[in-house]
Amino acid sequence: MRKLFSFLMVASLLLASSPVLAKVAPPWQATTPAGYTAMNWVKERGVSSFMKAPTGNGYLDYLTFIYLPYSQINFISSSTPPVSWGPAKAPFDEIDPALSTTTLQDWAVPKMVAEQMKIDNPNVKFLWNVPFFNITVPTTDLSLGLKNTSASGTYITSGSRPDSDMAQARKMLIINNEKFTGQISDFDENAFVSTSTGDQAVEGFSPFTFKSDGNGGATARLFLGIKNDGKELVVYCSQSATVSEASQALLDAGVPVENQMQADGGGSATCAYNLPGQYFVSPGRTLPYLMGATPILYRATVTIKDLNVRNAANAKGAVVRRLAKGVTVTIFQEKNGWARISEKQEWVSVSLLKKM
Repeated sequence: MRKLFSFLMVASLLLASSPVLAKVAPPWQATTPAGYTAMNWVKERGVSSFMKAPTGNGYLDYLTFIYLPYSQINFISSSTPPVSWGPAKAPFDEIDPALSTTTLQDWAVPKMVAEQMKIDNPNVKFLWNVPFFNITVPTTDLSLGLKNTSASGTYITSGSRPDSDMAQARKMLIINNEKFTGQISDFDENAFVSTSTGDQAVEGFSPFTFKSDGNGGATARLFLGIKNDGKELVVYCSQSATVSEASQALLDAGVPVENQMQADGGGSATCAYNLPGQYFVSPGRTLPYLMGATPILYRATVTIKDLNVRNAANAKGAVVRRLAKGVTVTIFQEKNGWARISEKQEWVSVSLLKKM
């Protein structure tokens, strides 16, 4: 009897410690929205895109899910200076009396700027636009606010909208890359500029908010949504959608209306993967700012004091800076026992890190 009891005790201990029975969380996988088809050819870790052929307007609608624990979100700033086009013109189609033809008054050449930004930021896999700032016209209604917090401080870039628009309900998206979560809430100026609430932010409008750009009609749309307890950012992009269609697309993706935001004024949305010429919705105006999702491998903490950060993935690389013990780093790439901890060539030894 004693032998049987000992056998059962040993067996129970082995079963308890067996790796086969250990519960491991499955890797994140985006749920395909009803009616959409997965775009597997552009899938990245932490980023999945889907497309849907609409019934009437002939354009495709796109939904991209970004799992924030697997992705780093950053603003990408263009080096192209602001372009002034004088007073805004409405309508933009004007008759040239000398030629007796209709001339489209295009505001800028957008793709060249966007393509250069993609070349300059090869690590970013998925990009989407936020309000535009480098076209200056006295009455533009396309610009809201952006917030970017870095080691150097917090910067607010603000554009302009008509006073009647700014009196309407507004929203804000705040993404905290350290906690890898996002939130969409009613606009609060104090929270928007705070350095403690997040390090990336965009100001926008609530769905169905009346704006002077005729937001009820079909036009290019960029809507953002947050789901899964703040872990998933959903980007909706369409060449020709109404506000109702854009909001419904996010609803179908599991994003309630209170977690939705229209990120631009309408008519100028763009989404893209970082492939030459690859855009879901072609940029309609020059893009001085894009937001980008860079897939990451994991996050870790430094285990020693004054860890050397080198400019190459080997011990011969020059030391560019040092990290204190306990500092959290983001790992973008591993190579020969070394880990790249930024979007620059900054490497540390994997053996001196502890995965979170």
